Amino acid sequence: MTELKIARAYGRLSSIPGNGPEASVLLASVGSCEIRMFRGSGADLDGNGAPLFWLELFDHSTKQSVDSFICHRLKDAVRIVDDFISQATSLNKPGGPGDR
Repeated sequence: MTELKIARAYGRLSSIPGNGPEASVLLASVGSCEIRMFRGSGADLDGNGAPLFWLELFDHSTKQSVDSFICHRLKDAVRIVDDFISQATSLNKPGGPGDR
């Protein structure tokens, strides 16, 4: 299921023109955290070897990026998204590091 969600998000991301902040797609929300896919400069839309996209775990309660990862292949992202979901779950547990 994660792989399908990532593939669909990448399809949406690929259809957004430009590399600005609007060139991002929400993959998941866990409490105050979001997992986003975004295209940075040099994204590999034409197969030149540059990264396809970045993944970011963002915590809205602290207004900071918690973690990020650059992906060169779609299948690289599955493990990272699962890890980000685990991190976000931990951050949002009562009494956990994200409890404010």
